[in-house]
Amino acid sequence: MATYLVMLQTNSNQPFIFSSPRLREQIGASFEITLLSHWVEEEAKCLLKAEDLPNTFWVSDSSGKVIVRFTQDDGVPEALARTLIREVTLRALADAPGLDVTGVFIPTDQERVVATDLDRLDREFSAYSLNRRPALARFPQFPFLKRADESAFPASAALSDEELDRICKYASCSLMVPILSDDNGQIPTQTEKDKDRSLSLPSRVKRAWSRSARRLQLREVTKRQNPTMSDEAVADRIASLNEDPFQLEKAFQQTPDEDDAAKTIPELASVGVIHIDGNGVGAIMRDLGTAYETVKTHIGSFESTADECKPNPCERDKDPFQWFIMEVNYRLDRVVKEAVTRSWAHVEYLAKKDDVDLVPVVPVIVGGDDVTVYTDGRYAIPFAEAYIRHYEELTKDDSLLSVLAIVAGGKQTDAPERDCFRLEGYIVQEPGPLTASAGAAIVGRNFPFHIAYDLAEGLVSRGKKLGKKPGASPCSTIDFHVLRDATVLDPEDTLDEYEGRTQRPFLVGHYAPERIGDATTASSPEPTPQSQDQWKRILQAVAAFDGKDPNSPSVARSDPFPRARANRIVKLLAEYAKAPEHDEARSKCLGYVLRKDDSKFASREEIDEDAQQKKDEDKKTKRCKHAICAIRLEWKDALENAQGAQDLVKVLGPLPSQARLADSVEPTEDCVEQVRWLLDLIDLSENLPDGYAARRIAQDADGQSTSDEASGATTAGGAK
Repeated sequence: MATYLVMLQTNSNQPFIFSSPRLREQIGASFEITLLSHWVEEEAKCLLKAEDLPNTFWVSDSSGKVIVRFTQDDGVPEALARTLIREVTLRALADAPGLDVTGVFIPTDQERVVATDLDRLDREFSAYSLNRRPALARFPQFPFLKRADESAFPASAALSDEELDRICKYASCSLMVPILSDDNGQIPTQTEKDKDRSLSLPSRVKRAWSRSARRLQLREVTKRQNPTMSDEAVADRIASLNEDPFQLEKAFQQTPDEDDAAKTIPELASVGVIHIDGNGVGAIMRDLGTAYETVKTHIGSFESTADECKPNPCERDKDPFQWFIMEVNYRLDRVVKEAVTRSWAHVEYLAKKDDVDLVPVVPVIVGGDDVTVYTDGRYAIPFAEAYIRHYEELTKDDSLLSVLAIVAGGKQTDAPERDCFRLEGYIVQEPGPLTASAGAAIVGRNFPFHIAYDLAEGLVSRGKKLGKKPGASPCSTIDFHVLRDATVLDPEDTLDEYEGRTQRPFLVGHYAPERIGDATTASSPEPTPQSQDQWKRILQAVAAFDGKDPNSPSVARSDPFPRARANRIVKLLAEYAKAPEHDEARSKCLGYVLRKDDSKFASREEIDEDAQQKKDEDKKTKRCKHAICAIRLEWKDALENAQGAQDLVKVLGPLPSQARLADSVEPTEDCVEQVRWLLDLIDLSENLPDGYAARRIAQDADGQSTSDEASGATTAGGAK
């Protein structure tokens, strides 16, 4: 009798999450996606009439995608596969209306899981997805039904007490997430005002799940920060955080007043939407067979993970490939959640040091290597940088993930051999960290989340192009954008507008010194690879731009660089970027043209002669209107007259030029490369917490947190 492989997957996750503009519904929707694994486990136990599933059952278990296996020892595999898909999809319809869950299965005569069968399963799923009706087509908007507010679905009646009780019971008994009542003793899953509103059924269920979802986030973060904390202490800690999804919503966007809110959270001046994606991880997960074949000779050397990692149900010796797949799932899940936790703690630490009320942090997507987080706009970039730092640190310390990092970014070329580690077909190198790309969209309060998310996703894509440059070592990147004009809503148009005016995205992290090397400006006193943290160098430039000591940003040393002049140069850069590359003014113009013929450049002799003339009418030359010349003159004048400008140039020297990193043929000069940092410095200066630069620069050279931060924010654990 054949063995059957079954794949169940949630589809169109982003549209499901962002189908509503309301934050609490997005929190609930994100949580509903994670229920797939619970549904599969519970329904499989019912089918097999077992308290524990066999160790051959799980093949892959990641957020929104599950692969399981039925053997002849379980019963009739085909019947079990069909029944499992039916029961899980029915659970999705009942517990998470609007969530699109599909399943497929294939037979196999293999005694073990093999890569070719997983490929067949993927092809079967793709073929089924192409031939099925879109999810929205299965929920038509009938003309005789009232349309729901903020939704294309029909309006639905309020959830009954029985339905709310079932949600609360499932949350507390099955998911172990107790829902606390408010001061009036009411379960805050559905407010009185919600009952009277025209809401769709998916919206009502998402709102009902939002409290459980938020509480689960806070409980997990708290337990990771301090694994020994008692349940009572955890509850007290959660109560002191921003738990109430109604009030969270008020902080981020305009919303109707809710009487059920427990406390007031101050409205945010700006909102940061952060999206982070691992580099090369997707390719590994799409072709686990190749990854396994590459590292299988080392399968016995991968040490066990820390206690907080979910135990692998598969047997390494009996089925090493199946064990490998689950191990990658669980270890990556642990690393991502741990990195989110530590970055969250970092933001708390910064806020506490600056005497700022608790900064709201709302993870919306945490699945696989994919992370999306909302927070205060000023803390978005610090969160993103902290996440990359911790993500690299955690993957480097993990015996399995550090080897997969070679597969994710290794170059299949010859290289000098090293005895420390070998992977056939790849550059022989030591295991190192996985890398990631982060994008932070900083927008105004009440700005549509889905547009900000698209922008952040575009920033990640732009960073990946630089971080995964062919022929170069993979590198983590940070990119950001401060959206000042809400009329430009297309992410590509928004980012194209800033082409040639900034130096972002930034190369950061473990591999940045190797990548940057001699890609610094020509005037750099350090043209060789640098060991200092690249992000610290950028923050030192921010400090110098603000007139502070680059090494001690808490100490004022001069006046800030004139903002008016900086903005003038930025505008000139926009004109310069539009000029054709072959424009002769770039190389031939000295800043002056002939009075009688604007098309002819003045020579050095003519300019020097005119310098001796006292009357303008006696001069043969005049200043040209070329943007490049105006930039040169503005920058020269700043260096001569602006206090602290020389300090700024010294700090900018070691920073990389975007043009040279990209191996552009553009003949850039130091002046242009330096002024291209001005918009970056303006935005960073205006959108970072007050004391962030000083504290980040003061950190140890290896990127570890300071003792003060570590004592209040770090966690125990990590793979040894």
